[in-house]
Amino acid sequence: MDEKKITYHEQTDRNNTKKLREVLATLPGFCRDFFRAMEPKTSAKTRISYVYDIRLFFRFLCESNPYFKKKGDITEIRLDDLELLEPVDIEEFMEYLKLYEDEKGVTHTNGERGLKRKLASIRSFFNYYYKRELVKKNPTVIVDMPKLHKREITRL
Repeated sequence: MDEKKITYHEQTDRNNTKKLREVLATLPGFCRDFFRAMEPKTSAKTRISYVYDIRLFFRFLCESNPYFKKKGDITEIRLDDLELLEPVDIEEFMEYLKLYEDEKGVTHTNGERGLKRKLASIRSFFNYYYKRELVKKNPTVIVDMPKLHKREITRL
């Protein structure tokens, strides 16, 4: 029996798809719609980055926001709960991202590029639901994107 050999990229895509499904299981059910919609337009690596960013955003809300603290678990957040968020909540998340600890106790920091990518993930997420009129407002568009400074050219 001839088994088709899979390339490195195909195997990586498969692994990322499995990871994506595992992380999606820890998020509210409505998140699946967003990732299903972005699947044809993005790579598996992009989707896995987005799912980690969105999970981090929900964790932040459940730890820091008084309303979301009452939820107890991320999976209990409903789409209409997002209506309660204001631009200041997004700004607080951006501040949080500069230095935070993950669930394993590992400390993480983000520079301007990391902050910009994470805000882009959250903006895309909110924009999906806003365009489909499932949420009435999108507080992420009011928050300015971090300014990126030019990198110095490093020569070999």
